[in-house]
Amino acid sequence: MNDSDHVVLEMLEEFGAIHGVRGALIATSSGALVDGQGSGVGPVVANDIAKTVRRVVVASATVGSPLDELQINFGVARMMIVPLLHETTLVVMLERDTATEPVNRFLSLELNRLNALLGVAMSDPDEAELTPTSDEVSELMTGELGPVLVRIQECLAVYLQRAGIADSDATGLMRTQMQEWLQCCSPSAYTFPLLLDGLAQEFNQCPEHRSEFVSDVHAIWSESGSTGDSIG
Repeated sequence: MNDSDHVVLEMLEEFGAIHGVRGALIATSSGALVDGQGSGVGPVVANDIAKTVRRVVVASATVGSPLDELQINFGVARMMIVPLLHETTLVVMLERDTATEPVNRFLSLELNRLNALLGVAMSDPDEAELTPTSDEVSELMTGELGPVLVRIQECLAVYLQRAGIADSDATGLMRTQMQEWLQCCSPSAYTFPLLLDGLAQEFNQCPEHRSEFVSDVHAIWSESGSTGDSIG
């Protein structure tokens, strides 16, 4: 843990000290910053929350509606999600509505400082090693999901040609989207829509091809029987 991590944790503790706040954590592309220390939940739960939030943020961005702020209610409790810089997201767990205003007030005062600190934290060499590599993508292509991913890549190449963008590199586009998939979550049947959304964006200017491509990919996925838990 570097010095900036310590300062970020101190700031998260200040969030946690606000009346009605259960805890706070920073969700990164690889999980909770420093395993969610000081968030009030254990490392496993903190990382699960961070990965879930990351999927929500990425899914929102892929459909062209990046989040500004989101609040999710769970009965009397709620979760406030605030995207920050450097692919990080602030997650504040609240007990009651009255905590929202003081949290926003504190955030308005400290947002720039928090983003600056996270910029230093994300530049740490240990964090850089967590970015998916070409080898990890290759392992995914040759693993259990490999056959269906190859078929989807072939389908992508066909539709790129139909849409008149045959000069696009289907292999390169597929690998790029798979890196994004690996970065935000564990590849599985449950997170597959994130990969499909990313690929389908290539046809945003050709809605008829987009809908046909999505339909064909869904058929390929269903035929493959890829309905298990996380892979990799």
